Amino acid sequence: MKAAVIILFLSLFVAIYADSNCDPNGDGQPDCTGRSGEISRDFWDPTHYWECNSSGKAGLVACEQGTGFDPKTGACVPWLEWQWYPPCPEEST
Repeated sequence: MKAAVIILFLSLFVAIYADSNCDPNGDGQPDCTGRSGEISRDFWDPTHYWECNSSGKAGLVACEQGTGFDPKTGACVPWLEWQWYPPCPEEST
């Protein structure tokens, strides 16, 4: 149980830290240090997404034809289901 709580807080910290470093003018390429297998959105091209490999590098992966990457589901979806979201979360005032 303690391990699950620690993992939850660590995940929350990583999510907050990643959001604080978001550059809407960048391409969304992640820092893959220690994040092997994680995927993230390419800000410029919805037909691709970034995937972290075991060597700590991000590589672009193409979605299947007729699909776009949905950052909410973390998967490529048909264009009829796809919608645009701002690349960085908006700051609340």
